[in-house]
Amino acid sequence: MANQHAIEFAKTKSVTFAACFDIDGKRAQKFADKHGFAVTAESVEHLLEKVDAVAIVTPDRFHAAATLQALQAGKHVLCEKPLTVSLDEACRVADAALAAQRHGIIHMINFSYRASSAFQRALTLAKTGSLGQIRHVHSSYLQSWLASNTWGNWTGDGWLWRLSTAAGSGGVLGDIGCHILDLTTGASEDIASLRCMLKTFPKITEDGQVVTRWKGVDLDANDTAIIEMQFAGGGIGICHASRWATGHANSLKVEVHGTEGAVAFDLDHDYHAIDLCLGAAIHSNTWTHEKLKPTPTNYARFITAIETGKQDQPDMLRGAQIQSYLDACQTSAESGAWTTPLAWTTAAA
Repeated sequence: MANQHAIEFAKTKSVTFAACFDIDGKRAQKFADKHGFAVTAESVEHLLEKVDAVAIVTPDRFHAAATLQALQAGKHVLCEKPLTVSLDEACRVADAALAAQRHGIIHMINFSYRASSAFQRALTLAKTGSLGQIRHVHSSYLQSWLASNTWGNWTGDGWLWRLSTAAGSGGVLGDIGCHILDLTTGASEDIASLRCMLKTFPKITEDGQVVTRWKGVDLDANDTAIIEMQFAGGGIGICHASRWATGHANSLKVEVHGTEGAVAFDLDHDYHAIDLCLGAAIHSNTWTHEKLKPTPTNYARFITAIETGKQDQPDMLRGAQIQSYLDACQTSAESGAWTTPLAWTTAAA
């Protein structure tokens, strides 16, 4: 993802790659050489001395400390998702982001699928109430990299940490569940309560071994999630995510049905197309397929926000709200009961 950030930021002429940092100096130097960074920093403090803005692209469990350090240093911050690994951390980060915002600091979280103009259209319809009262929602984020070698084998070092809670992984729930929850609730309503089932299946090596531990790493992070949802307006829905969805490399689908209309989009097929059933068309069940113009990426919006001084979405408050859903999912999965997401930032509450 750090490489992806560099590729995307390089598309903006006003951006200069001033410094990068990694705990592995050789890896940092290789990255700097590849993307043209002026300085390979010796520490986070050294990096923060050199930059105006920072992208935090570490494993999840390091997000909170690095983000707080950057905000306290007065730097604009784009943090990878999920914002943190717990709601307590997310609340601290959201409060710090709000405090920094009062001094002109821009803060965003990289829910990268917001680059979809289909989602942006659905978001606008949801905000304006164009669908009426939400009644039914279903969504999914399906991957197959535990069942296939589509992106390389799961035993590779680049993937292995995502399967281990000790490495700070929130499993499929934290890694891609945060994306589908952002898309689902953005296109419908906030979640009032939820019930979640998580599953961790044994892994299968290329030579057919069935294992729960590999290279000294416990493979204990969840890899399938099913979430039942009740929304703030009383509607209901279901959302599921899996890394065992054979035949799906990276499939995201959302469908929202309200009393006055419905929307559906499938980002695996087209980021910039949406199907709509609105107005009188609901009585004939007629759907209209719309092709949309591309929308700016989070990377571009982050830079524009810095240049204009206008905070954009998705910000770290949104990151904390999604973390409240993730925490509620974990709590529900452990208890088997419906759970109400907790308040997601003391400052906003």
